[in-house]
Amino acid sequence: MKRINEVAGNNTTDLTEMNRSAIVRILQQKDMCTRAEIAKLMGLTQASITKLVAYLIDMGIVSEVGSVKGKGNRRSIGLRLNAEKNLVIGVKFSRHVYAIGVFDISGKLYEQSETEYSLEEKAGKVLSDMKAQIKALLKKYEKVVAIGLALPGPYLRKEGHIAMVTRMPSWHNVNFIEEFKEEFDKPVFIEQDANAGALAEWWFGNHGRPLTSLTYFLVGEGVGSGVVDHDSLLLGNQGIASEVGHISIDYNGPTCECGNRGCLELYCSTMAFLKEAEEKLPELFKESYKNRAQACERVFEAARKGNETAKTLVEKIAEYIGYGCVTLINAYDPEIIVIGDSISKGNELLLPTIKRVVKERTLPEIGERVRIEISNLSIDPTLYGAAAIATDRVLRKPSEYLVTN
Repeated sequence: MKRINEVAGNNTTDLTEMNRSAIVRILQQKDMCTRAEIAKLMGLTQASITKLVAYLIDMGIVSEVGSVKGKGNRRSIGLRLNAEKNLVIGVKFSRHVYAIGVFDISGKLYEQSETEYSLEEKAGKVLSDMKAQIKALLKKYEKVVAIGLALPGPYLRKEGHIAMVTRMPSWHNVNFIEEFKEEFDKPVFIEQDANAGALAEWWFGNHGRPLTSLTYFLVGEGVGSGVVDHDSLLLGNQGIASEVGHISIDYNGPTCECGNRGCLELYCSTMAFLKEAEEKLPELFKESYKNRAQACERVFEAARKGNETAKTLVEKIAEYIGYGCVTLINAYDPEIIVIGDSISKGNELLLPTIKRVVKERTLPEIGERVRIEISNLSIDPTLYGAAAIATDRVLRKPSEYLVTN
């Protein structure tokens, strides 16, 4: 009999673990919750929830805390996730810099660091330094259960390498799966940066619940997007399903390193923004700047102070971001688009133009129902996303990954 590979079943233990995972993920979103509230949210009987919670309490994953007044003034025992017992390390790798942070699974940051490197630096040296820093943190924090690594897209997740990193061709040959699979005694989970940002907004962003679909629009050194739909990342065959940065907005435009012409990334990345800003506003860059994000902030600040040239530059890049939003709306039908990374620091300067472009270029019944917001995460969304990669994976299999007792 021929096996049908496309159809996967679930046995009883799989369903039990799925339900445990659902409880843990509800508690990750709430400071405290009762068994009755969880039963209502999951559509299960309170008896079933009681049994599932008992296991999680015995394992030390969940604790009973205080009491909550319910219907008829009855008191119910509250539950909380023991997030502080389970830490994750998030690693963000990008052009010029990598960042490493330690978080717990509720998103609390313990510490972070940032290391700059030259584009000419050999990949092996950069990776060696990165690994050394991670090992030092693993010694310092004994409760780390997993590591998340966010890489620039397009990242081919099955093959383990980046298809292209603009201005960094040597990194194409690095197999990140091979580099990290035996390096630590903790599991390492890898995703592209925009997917990581989407998970950060999904898990740690304050966008309200219930939420069915969220798209994270990364506009920084590179341009990309990540889509979470009904609690799952949209990946596609190779993991590059939402690589919007290399969708052409001008088929006669300049040639991109990917081989296409007029890619969105050529018009609204930090490189494109600063190249034009340095030509037209050289006075803003007489003093050195720490990084490209700081350089972009100088242009935004000049626009806020009324500099007409700066205002024109910001208006221009906002239009391009708007074109990207139109594509995301038509392609993925998101409930919300969250714009993040360096260019998003323009915030209130960008949103009116972005929303105008969306209104002009989408059907009213579609475009008007999509919320468009700037990320309000206080931590770099991609670094936060790297932590969210690990958090997402461990919360989906709590019995396997979370620290017990």
